[in-house]
Amino acid sequence: MVEQVCPGLFVRLESVAETSSLPRKAFKITSQEQIAEIRRLGIRYVICISDKSDRLPIPLEELNQQKDPAVPAPAKKQFKTPVSLELLGLKRETIARNKERRERFVACEKRYEETVSQVVGVLKKAAKPSEEVLWAARGMVATLVDTFLSDMDVVVSLMTNKPREETRNYHALNVTVLSLMLARELGLGKDEMRDLGMGALFHDVGKGRVPIQRFSKGNLTTLNKVVREYYREHPVLGAKIVAAFPDFPPAALDVVLKHHETLDGQGFPSGLSASEIPTLARIVAVANSYDRYCNKKDDAGYATPHEALKAMYGRKGKLDQMLLATFIRSIGVYPPGSIVELSNGLPGMVISSNPRASFRPSVLTHHPDIPRKEALIIDLTIEEDLTIARCLRPEDLPREVLAYLNPVRRANYYVDTMPPP
Repeated sequence: MVEQVCPGLFVRLESVAETSSLPRKAFKITSQEQIAEIRRLGIRYVICISDKSDRLPIPLEELNQQKDPAVPAPAKKQFKTPVSLELLGLKRETIARNKERRERFVACEKRYEETVSQVVGVLKKAAKPSEEVLWAARGMVATLVDTFLSDMDVVVSLMTNKPREETRNYHALNVTVLSLMLARELGLGKDEMRDLGMGALFHDVGKGRVPIQRFSKGNLTTLNKVVREYYREHPVLGAKIVAAFPDFPPAALDVVLKHHETLDGQGFPSGLSASEIPTLARIVAVANSYDRYCNKKDDAGYATPHEALKAMYGRKGKLDQMLLATFIRSIGVYPPGSIVELSNGLPGMVISSNPRASFRPSVLTHHPDIPRKEALIIDLTIEEDLTIARCLRPEDLPREVLAYLNPVRRANYYVDTMPPP
């Protein structure tokens, strides 16, 4: 409302008359004369661009109390304007750094796209092992390992790009990123992390490679049956493929072969028991399980990130519980992609998490009066008075909120760095 306007606000107007003395449609208010001109033009509402403003608009309750001190303040969670009640208590740092966060996230998405392209190139050529493919894979993994071992804080971010390639490429990168994230928390050394990254990248390389002679009639029923049978053999087929690479790390080959073995001896392909399963394969098993829960191939029965962690925790005897507990601490109790409601009533989607503060991720919030491209990202490590009140499923949101947050059915992850606090 125009009554809330004050010097220091950056505003956008729907239209400006040619005879107006206002500089343009979008500008920072510097004087009471500009406010008077806005009112003279008959404008009742303006859009406030919070991250370009020096201050917040005048709260509605303050205006109401100026008119009549007996008027009670509105309820805490009642939506009024972008920065009246829900956002009034935010620290200035949150407003000031919002644009910077969005720009950094866009840059992270660009790096992610480049890495996905590298994954596609490597996995497509994996059927014909060569030194060139191996070097490309090593280079990509080394970059990720160096990121995780940097002196900066590493956050796992949700990438909102829509997959354009086969889902296996996204799955391979997801599992690699999540495995390295867990390894960093475990304190693994650089060489172990490189071996882990190579094993995670190629862990499903044997999938879909069914010998043509196994198809007798060639119809769809036969195809599905054979593919199901070969699913349990893909670790062996994958291990044969990577073994043909020159100097493929033995520890990474073990990951490809044993990532579906379970501690209770009921896994495959060999039914190994706990002591026979190497740590790197156990790490990939945790990351692989998480991504499979969140990203079902047909979207049927998919789990939210929060539900995926609960389901994994219930698989006692299958996954290494110590590794799982560390994984949960690393990715956060509210992992990227989680739909949540904050304690001030704002709905939002978690877009990044930091192992240093697993309960306090960064949340892209919805507010009906803030344009989506300027949506406020609230870092809960800064806004210490705010908390996550509860997790939601996408279908719990009103249609307009769902469209605003635009949660993706396929959750894709990458890493970004931030200076240490």
